[in-house]
Amino acid sequence: MPRLLIVDDEADVLRMLGTLFQAKGYEVVVCGDGNEAIDLLRGHDKFDLLISDVRMIPVNGLWLLSLVREECPTLPVIMVTAYYSKEMAVEALRMGAFSYMSKPFDTQKLLDTAEKAIASVRK
Repeated sequence: MPRLLIVDDEADVLRMLGTLFQAKGYEVVVCGDGNEAIDLLRGHDKFDLLISDVRMIPVNGLWLLSLVREECPTLPVIMVTAYYSKEMAVEALRMGAFSYMSKPFDTQKLLDTAEKAIASVRK
């Protein structure tokens, strides 16, 4: 069963994504800020995928992505945001994100992207 870490400062988004992925058989861990995510990633917890919001306080998603690339280089990351900009998408992908998606997202597309991201590492 794939293990997923979801990071977003919006409780409704965390609940929705947690329910969506649990219904598809994923083991889901959710956290409301980047600092908590960093603690989990630096601990003994292992994840198959990270889904992170871009705009969060105090640790934003791009900073979290840069840390993940240093400390967990094979962990695929999907960035999500309600404030889409082409420049931000290009930057996230340049930094190593697997994908960059706008909220509200098509849930099937998100599920498909998550499966592809996990499969890309398991090859």
